Amino acid sequence: MQENRLNDVHKTHRTARKKKGLRYRQLEKNTIYGITIPTIGKKHNLRDYDTDKYEKHVLVSMVRKDILRKDALNFLTEFRDDTELIKIISGVRRCGKSTLMAQYIEMLKGAGIREENIVHINLESSEFTKISCGMELQDLVKERMGAGKNYVLIDEIQMIEGWETAINALRVDTNSDIYLTGSNSKLLSSELSTYLTGRYVSIELLPLSFKEYLEFNGNGKDRYEMFRKYLTYGAFPMLDPYDSDEKIRAILDGLYTSVIYKDVISRGEVRDSAVLEKIVRFMMANIGNPTSANNISKELHLDRKTVERYMRLLEEVFVMYRVDRYDIKSTYLNPTPKYYSVDTGLRNLSTGHSLEDHGRLLENVVYLELRRRRYKVRVGRYGDKEVDFSVMTPSGQVYYQVTRSMTDETVMKRELDPLGKIDDNHPKIVISEDRINENFKNGIKHVNIIDWLLDTNEELTGI
Repeated sequence: MQENRLNDVHKTHRTARKKKGLRYRQLEKNTIYGITIPTIGKKHNLRDYDTDKYEKHVLVSMVRKDILRKDALNFLTEFRDDTELIKIISGVRRCGKSTLMAQYIEMLKGAGIREENIVHINLESSEFTKISCGMELQDLVKERMGAGKNYVLIDEIQMIEGWETAINALRVDTNSDIYLTGSNSKLLSSELSTYLTGRYVSIELLPLSFKEYLEFNGNGKDRYEMFRKYLTYGAFPMLDPYDSDEKIRAILDGLYTSVIYKDVISRGEVRDSAVLEKIVRFMMANIGNPTSANNISKELHLDRKTVERYMRLLEEVFVMYRVDRYDIKSTYLNPTPKYYSVDTGLRNLSTGHSLEDHGRLLENVVYLELRRRRYKVRVGRYGDKEVDFSVMTPSGQVYYQVTRSMTDETVMKRELDPLGKIDDNHPKIVISEDRINENFKNGIKHVNIIDWLLDTNEELTGI
C-alpha cells in the first residue's frame, strides 16, 4: 500500500496539504504577524524579560495557537547581531522551523527592527521556485535589503545548489545577520565547514517535547491520557490529538510521503522506492534493537551497499537517529548501533502499534528528550548487561534504563542489575510508567516517565 502511495506521490502530497486544514493554512498566512512584543533592549535573550507574560499575550493574540519554542528562540536571540556567525536551525520537515522563523521575525519587529530591514525567503514557497542557484539567491537577497543592517532569514536552504558560497558572500560583503533553516543534516557537512569554518552555530529542532505538547494542546487535560496520544500519534505541531484517528492518520500519511519522497527519494536519487519502503519499515519496527546494514540486507535479501546508502539518507533527513553502543569499562565501541525514530507517530504509521512495542516506544521518547536537551547519548554495556542510555550532560555522566513497569520482580531485576554492576558514583535512573518515584539501594532512582519529561530538576533527572 505504501509503495502505491509513493508511486502517486504528487497527488498524495497535494491532498495532504489540503487535509492539514485551517490550523496549518493560517500559519502560512502569517497569522502571528501584528502581535505587539515588548522591546527587548540591549539584551535580547528571552530570559531577560517576562516570557510567561509574553507567551500569554502571543497565545491570546493568535487565531491559531503556535507554541513558543523557548529554547530555540533563546538560542537565536543569544547570538543576535553577531554578523560573523551564521545561525542554522536544522530538523525533520514540518517540525516547526518555519514557525520558529516567523516568531523570531515578530521578536525582531518588537525590538524595533524595521520591516524593510528583514529579508525572509521561504524556498518552499511558489514565489521562489525560479531560484535555481546560489548566485540567483544572493542577488535576490541583495535586491530586498534595506539601508543599514539587515536580518536575513532563509527557510529550507538545502533546496538551492551552491547555497554555501552565496551565504558566505552575503556574510562577507553585506552588513547582515543571517539565519538559515534546513531539513538535511548535510547542512553541517564538511563542505559547509570548508566555507564557514568557525563561522556558524547550529541547533536541531525536533517535534514537540511532551511539555510543549501539553501547552500546545491544552494544559488541565489528564496528562496520562495526553501521554497516550503523544505516544500513539507523535508530536508534529500540525497534529490535533482531538481529531479523528482517520484525519490524524491522513495528516501523518502526508508527512510521511513528503519526507520520504521529497527529502529521500527525490534528492537522494533513489531508483527503487519499494526497497526504501522495506528498509524504513524494518528500521521502524526495530527501534531500540541493535541494527546494522548487514543484518538488514540478510533479513530482507537486499544488496548491502544499497542498504547502507538508504540508511544514511534516512539519517540525513532526520527520519532515523543512530546511537552507538560502547563498553562502559573499556570504552570499546560496538560495531552494531541502535536506531530511533524522529517521531513515534511516523513509526506507528509505518509498522502499526502493538502492546509488544510499548516499551520500545517509551525508550524512543526518552531518547528524543535526551537529544532535545542536547546531551551526548550512547548505549552502554557493562559485562554481559546492557544499559539503555549512557548520557554525557554538562554536569557529568548519567545512566538510564527505560521500561514499561517495574511491578514484576523479573523485570525489576533485569533493569536494576546492569545499573548495580556499574561501580562509579554517577547518577543511575530507571524510567517507567509506574506512578511512583522511589529510591533503591546503590543510589538508583526510579521515576515516572511523565514526571521526568516535565521536570528537569536534579531530583528526577540526576543532573
